Amino acid sequence: MPNNILQKYIQKVERLRIDRARGAAPNKPLLLLAIIELIEQGQIPENRIVLSPDLAEAFLKYWTKVTDRKPNIAMPFFHLKSEGFWHLHANPGYETALSVASQLKTASRIREVIASASFDDELFCLLTNAHDREVIRQTLINTYFTDFKTDIESLITEEQQIGEYRQALLQQVKQTFSSLQPLTPTEKDNPIRTAGFRQAIMRIYDYTCAVCQLRIVTMDGESVTEAAHIIPFKVSGNNDVRNGISLCQLHHWAFDAGLISLGKTYEVIVSELMLERGPTEWLLTTLRGKSILLPEGDELYPAQDALAWHREEVLRK
Repeated sequence: MPNNILQKYIQKVERLRIDRARGAAPNKPLLLLAIIELIEQGQIPENRIVLSPDLAEAFLKYWTKVTDRKPNIAMPFFHLKSEGFWHLHANPGYETALSVASQLKTASRIREVIASASFDDELFCLLTNAHDREVIRQTLINTYFTDFKTDIESLITEEQQIGEYRQALLQQVKQTFSSLQPLTPTEKDNPIRTAGFRQAIMRIYDYTCAVCQLRIVTMDGESVTEAAHIIPFKVSGNNDVRNGISLCQLHHWAFDAGLISLGKTYEVIVSELMLERGPTEWLLTTLRGKSILLPEGDELYPAQDALAWHREEVLRK
């Protein structure tokens, strides 16, 4: 892309209309940093940005680096349109609501009215180029966050490392699955490892419990589901995504406690060695023989070797 196009948008992001009141957080630059992160991770592959939990979670991470005030991603998502390079696209029947700012103050209202947003095509093209994207990101940091530059750049570096680790895990499925892998002392409590594994599993299963298919995701990225190891990491040292599965908190506990496991055809096995009572929909025994939710690609399915280990070593029989 010609350098004059890059300079055009550098000037635009240097002159964002932001609240200059004392203590106010620069919402628009924070939203742009969050979007840049998701583009860099491949989470926004096309010029269509939705107010998703992933975007809200990324925004919140940057927000907490610069202020302790209550965040509201709805404000910059709507008001960024005043900069001229951010365009809002209404859901059918809500076209006139885009002009009523007073009615678009919450994330739920934004999602009701707005289907998506997009950048100028030229700007989105710049953001998909690693060099130009970094120039624009550094312009945002140097213009609006000089007092927080070290913290924000540390966050960016950490997120890049998590993303690289997540991608490495996904590439690992091309190799033969190995139940046990060497574990160095530095890997035991490595936050990059933990976060990368969680991101990979959550995105493979779309934040959905494989057993009960419950999916609850808040607008700041919290989820009812957790990334569970089939063979515990402390035993296997194995973060291969085929040694992982997405489970809600109840079924994660039951899986780790040996009350449920999975069979050769990915059906739920329920231990006979327990007593339970309560609402029928929460009883583990109602899951017996039920097929679980599986990833879209069979190369990502839970490994049979890992499931066999769990049935032998963990399931109560």
